[in-house]
Amino acid sequence: MRESRPPALTPEASELQPRPGWGRNGAKVFSLAMSAALLAALYRAVDVRLIVRELRGVDTAWLIVSVGMIVPITLLRAIRFYRVAPPGAVPGVAEALRLTLVSSAANVFMPAKSGDLIKSYFVAKRRGASAGVSVAMVVYERLCDLVGLITWCALGWFVARPVVAGVPAALWPLLSLFGALCGVLISSERVARLGAALCARILSGRLPRVQALADGWPGLLHMLGGRRAPVIALSLLLWLVHVIQIWMFTVALSVHIPFTVSASLSAVALMLGQLPFTFAGLGARDVALVVLMKAYVRPESAAALGLLISTRNLLPPLAALPIVRPYLTTLAGEVRLAARQSPNPGEA
Repeated sequence: MRESRPPALTPEASELQPRPGWGRNGAKVFSLAMSAALLAALYRAVDVRLIVRELRGVDTAWLIVSVGMIVPITLLRAIRFYRVAPPGAVPGVAEALRLTLVSSAANVFMPAKSGDLIKSYFVAKRRGASAGVSVAMVVYERLCDLVGLITWCALGWFVARPVVAGVPAALWPLLSLFGALCGVLISSERVARLGAALCARILSGRLPRVQALADGWPGLLHMLGGRRAPVIALSLLLWLVHVIQIWMFTVALSVHIPFTVSASLSAVALMLGQLPFTFAGLGARDVALVVLMKAYVRPESAAALGLLISTRNLLPPLAALPIVRPYLTTLAGEVRLAARQSPNPGEA
């Protein structure tokens, strides 16, 4: 039986190939170092024995239910990806789920969640979508995440007005304004066209690849058409399930904190964890939880909550282990094929 050779890279897909280099490795080392430094500072300031006691006293039934919430969360992410992808680029929700799991596994090893580009790569390869549209899909989903997260953060703040010493009261209104800006970016095709035109004027024909990526944004919004509103609504539901899961973690730890307070403060911590300075949000999210929730829970309880939240980033990659190999094999095979087909500079 002959071994089938992977198809050649399309020009659009080849622009999305992961390229090895010191920059990517340096970013990974930096994020690991930042996470290690923040965690070291945190655990020097709290009693580790009390954290262990908090975790040993966790309610098993609530823990199983709250950890199990990662299943509907991952499924909702896959459905949203399927809705954002160009028609026909993803055969169905099952394939969208597999790509979502594979990208979550890649995010463990790649900085700034750049593993999500794997989804864009396969969309460009299968559908022939431009690199600009394919990369815009990743940015679009990130902005949808921010809209969903900030919405529940702002609503929780409006209802509960949480007390956070040392944090300016203007933080929540500013977050709301930022969320509104993100909402405009993901919903307005006119704003997208204006942004692409402004980018073209600034670049003046220079950096054509950057301009191609800028042009991909209005192209994506035009392609989405009437699907934009359902995608945004799906993102709101997705992040409602997220904040419910985190509140359920507090119940499992027997920490008494109102849901609205938990939603608002944990949303801020999750946003800080999304910043590309730490490894999978470790350290930044944990320190933020301790600082933000100190008026409601002990530092050790908040640190234990941070450890439980970390399980959200471990289970999807573990679920991806049985299915990740074919995708990585295809990607590696096409990269090798492209390398063989590229001209040798010395022969020019």
